[in-house]
Amino acid sequence: MQGDTARLAVTGELDIATVPRLEEAVATVLAQGTRSLIVDLSRLAFVDSSGLRMFITLNDRASAEGWSLGLIRPPDPSYSVFQITGAEENLPFIEDPSP
Repeated sequence: MQGDTARLAVTGELDIATVPRLEEAVATVLAQGTRSLIVDLSRLAFVDSSGLRMFITLNDRASAEGWSLGLIRPPDPSYSVFQITGAEENLPFIEDPSP
């Protein structure tokens, strides 16, 4: 965490078995007063519907609670889930802000 911005990196697969770990990490950084959360998906190999649902819920939560969410775009095979479902149009995908 840097200032009031936190960055979480997701690697490998994000599915029904691993979503709870990411949700726990998000809860931890938000409890520390994070006002801006960046989730780096650049190393995401696979995402299923539970992962997709988590990002939609997280985005809704950010809007409701007044903090910002940014998602760094995953590689094409994983990104296709967001494209096919239309979620890419409603989720805050950003360019990697790191130097």
